[in-house]
Amino acid sequence: MKQKNILSEESANAQNSNICGKYVNLMNDVAFQWVFGQESNKDLLIALLNELLPHLHIEGLEFYKQRQLSFSKNLKSSVFDVSCRLTDGTYIDVEVQVKEQDWFSDRCLYYSTYFIQNQIAVGQEEYTLKPVYVISIDTFSRPHAANWDGSVLSSYSLREDRTHELMTDNLHFVFVELNKFSKKWEDIDNDKERFYFCIRHMHELKDLPDGFAQGIWAKLAQQSELAEMPSDVKAKYIKDMETEMDKRAQMKCALRKATEQGLSEGRAKGLEEGHAKGLEEGRAEGLEQGKLETARKMKADGLNTDTICKYTGLTPEQVAAL
Repeated sequence: MKQKNILSEESANAQNSNICGKYVNLMNDVAFQWVFGQESNKDLLIALLNELLPHLHIEGLEFYKQRQLSFSKNLKSSVFDVSCRLTDGTYIDVEVQVKEQDWFSDRCLYYSTYFIQNQIAVGQEEYTLKPVYVISIDTFSRPHAANWDGSVLSSYSLREDRTHELMTDNLHFVFVELNKFSKKWEDIDNDKERFYFCIRHMHELKDLPDGFAQGIWAKLAQQSELAEMPSDVKAKYIKDMETEMDKRAQMKCALRKATEQGLSEGRAKGLEEGHAKGLEEGRAEGLEQGKLETARKMKADGLNTDTICKYTGLTPEQVAAL
């Protein structure tokens, strides 16, 4: 029986290796929550946040409820990837987003409202709010002004349009566009970019490069190993990855069919237009040849050039060349 279980596990691992590597994809919600959202890994989340929000000097935090119920039964509830509250009361929500969406900025704004509304208790008269930060780590580009310098990280707050005077320091949005980050591990010289690299590329690694042997990076690597996940979390992660692969395959198939249909329709339309154009060009060429033949006969009968031009529409030069 024991041997049977071992073989079954080996078979499952072989099957899983087709969609999963040694390390998990940290842009997957399940993986990100496992590595950065559990109590024993607070130090990893604190280290990440201190790189993205260095002015906060974070030393401690507590995890905030992952699921937020809507303020009305008719409104949508939300499930956050990793959210926490700092010792000074500041709220931080960290999301990972792989696919670009319409109205994505509005979605982030909507998320922030949960942390704002939940701060004011019934009967409280003073609107004293704690800061709220929404951090979105993405693999696509945000729309920027033409003079944007191409930075990976961008941050937004509420400011006066003309002078940029700060209205309130209690609402902030931070976006990390990992698709703009292309450095290799050996070319990185700061921890913020090391986090960028790990979140984007950890699942692609077979062997760890130099620098993962100690400190926060050794723990990040160890926690990112698929084998380190509890069986229930691992199963959920693998199912997520399979679902994502299925969606990509379906999208690829739909794109291929749409492309083939577009080419086929375009080819048919091109032939139809080409045929019509050919007929039109042939008709025009026939008319032109008819004019020339008529002009030749008129000229042979001794009619003058002005008369020939009047009835054929040819120019004197064309008549003279006949």
